[in-house]
Amino acid sequence: MSDDHTPSAFERISAPWLVRLSRVPRWLFLIVLGSVLFAGLYLENAVGGILLLVLALFLAWLASLGWSHVSPLGRILRLLTVGILVYVAVDKFR
Repeated sequence: MSDDHTPSAFERISAPWLVRLSRVPRWLFLIVLGSVLFAGLYLENAVGGILLLVLALFLAWLASLGWSHVSPLGRILRLLTVGILVYVAVDKFR
């Protein structure tokens, strides 16, 4: 990992969105994410599954942006988190 990292197209496209997210108060961001997670787990139908899939997609996006800067254990934990969310979301559609 060197400091002369050239941003990929994915990182350049994501940058404006990350700037917007950084302007949101941290407490509000956590409340929204927690609410989406809680609602997704609480609702026993496709709506709950969709909420969890949206959350999994968001977390996968964030994880992919920092992938090269994370230890192998951190990568495994990120994959497990997203994988569990996707599994529970898909289970809501049954």
